[in-house]
Amino acid sequence: MANLKEVRVRIASIKSTRQITSAMKMVSASKLRKGQNAILNLRPYEEQLRLTLDKINQTLKPEEKNVLCLQKPVKSALVIVVAANKGLCGTFNSNLLKASVNHLRKLKDEGYEIKLWLIGKKAEEFFVRSNFTILETHHDIIDHINFESAFKLARKAMKLIEDDAFQKIDVVYNQFKNPAVYKLITEQFLPIHIPDAPESELSEDDFGYIMEPSRKELLDELIPKVIQTYMYRLLLDSFASEQGARMSAMHKATDNATELLKNLTITYNKVRQANITNEIVEIVGGAEALNR
Repeated sequence: MANLKEVRVRIASIKSTRQITSAMKMVSASKLRKGQNAILNLRPYEEQLRLTLDKINQTLKPEEKNVLCLQKPVKSALVIVVAANKGLCGTFNSNLLKASVNHLRKLKDEGYEIKLWLIGKKAEEFFVRSNFTILETHHDIIDHINFESAFKLARKAMKLIEDDAFQKIDVVYNQFKNPAVYKLITEQFLPIHIPDAPESELSEDDFGYIMEPSRKELLDELIPKVIQTYMYRLLLDSFASEQGARMSAMHKATDNATELLKNLTITYNKVRQANITNEIVEIVGGAEALNR
């Protein structure tokens, strides 16, 4: 059985760890609330913007459509992986990186030339040891998400498609559902996937308003806004998912530390009681020896 000093040292160490995990839980909860509010406010706007884009795009002839909406034969593909800069968030990073590798292998088997954009230091630490080519890394953006930084990133992605440097850009990220649940998403970022047009051709009357100067010009203005909003939303999704995962992980760690402290306190009391009993036995034995 451990002596009292060893148990005291372990108790002090676990109390210190519990304070850290509890503080990290509260910090993550605060960041999560901020990110969650931003997502809930953005999603209705993004959905309506995308719905409008789909309706307008379906009324255009193929030669009138924007290059960012045209599906081309793919020779080279860019994959954007959105991870975290820090750990201590459960399986948030590990599951994401595993899904990214599976997707990259699938693209490679299909004969595509693949390059990576990595957002988050954990993604770079993982892929720097792999055989995949890293084109760019963007780490600061995930800790300081704002529309301006998302716009710049989206603009660079659009330029790659417009210049035909890549024919396809995919993204792998975690989509926020609620503080305890997030969903791993692997989907095409660019070109934008537009649902097939209905059998009856849409007209301006279907929208309930008149479009000026023309549907094509309106679409050319609308597409960059949709892509920028999409990039901003997926960054917020990843940020909120990370904070939710870290909050859950630190909550469990704090509970485990509390349970361990409880068991160690019982052990400490047992060791202390055993020492007291031994001392009493020695005193009584000494007293009996003197009486003889």
